[in-house]
Amino acid sequence: MFCGLVFLALDNSTTMDNSTTGSLCSLHYENYNCTGPSLSEEDRILTLAIIIFFIIATILGNLLIIVAIAFFRQLQTHANILALSLAVSDFFIGLLIMPFRMMHAVYQCWFYASFFCHLHYFLDYTLTTSSIIHLSCIAYDRYVAICDPLRYPTRVTDRTVAVMLALCWIGAAIFTTPALLSLSPTLSRGTIERGGCPDNCMFIVNLGLHFAYGMCPYFLSMFIILLIYSKIYRVARRQARRVTADRWKSTMKREHNAAKTLGSIIGCFMLSWLPYDILVIIFPFYKNTSVAYEVVCWIGYISSTVNPILYASINRPFRMAFGRILRLDFFSAEARHLELSKH
Repeated sequence: MFCGLVFLALDNSTTMDNSTTGSLCSLHYENYNCTGPSLSEEDRILTLAIIIFFIIATILGNLLIIVAIAFFRQLQTHANILALSLAVSDFFIGLLIMPFRMMHAVYQCWFYASFFCHLHYFLDYTLTTSSIIHLSCIAYDRYVAICDPLRYPTRVTDRTVAVMLALCWIGAAIFTTPALLSLSPTLSRGTIERGGCPDNCMFIVNLGLHFAYGMCPYFLSMFIILLIYSKIYRVARRQARRVTADRWKSTMKREHNAAKTLGSIIGCFMLSWLPYDILVIIFPFYKNTSVAYEVVCWIGYISSTVNPILYASINRPFRMAFGRILRLDFFSAEARHLELSKH
């Protein structure tokens, strides 16, 4: 999804001037030619405090997931390896995307190098796209585990997971290369180009390109994931009624709990980014949507903050692992092999 600092253009002839930004460009903070802050000093301080809280929670929460899965053997399943990779993506959103986006949102100026403006936009697009691919891979893993459990060991192997991880990262980077067109004035004309004040780090994105590369992958992926999880839900209900052997009950309960946890993460992601996609659909019919656009983008980013909370509230082994890590009670060799659900 193109949730950079963008203005969506209806066609190739659309241009952005000072009036598009909602305010005249002028020098701010000594030598930055930008729109400048629209918030009062008190509101800026409050906004910074709130966003910094979410940034810290995003970084530390996802770091907690990474450490838990990397350390505790019980958590090192194929599904959780994908979840670890998703946590890495969310970690980088908190570390590389949210802090710089925060400064721009509050001060309406880009205080960093022009090249980093383009790189930040590319990373933003790549990481959110990577999250969508991660969720699709996780849905496939849960589908096989619940709907075809006997063939799960042969269908989802270490090699399969490695291919999915490559798709999540390399595939996302390749798919989002159109964002790099903005680096070239020739290639970017009519597609993705800089606009507005020189130090605003704003981009004009062709609306057709945005739908093709930004929205279609989201809606297509979410539609497929919903179909998969509806199938998982129906099969899981049948299994709960039919399975009687204690060993299979334990196995299927574990798989169902994993599906529930990961399904909650998928649902949170969908709901978090839905306002953004709705706003983009109605964008051509309204003016002065810059504030709303900023708000819905931040709602989307906060999905990266919520995931650790979902793990802790829904999944007991993760909750136990988080507790041990926070108490620094996980350095012994025995702790690595603990049966977390029993502690």
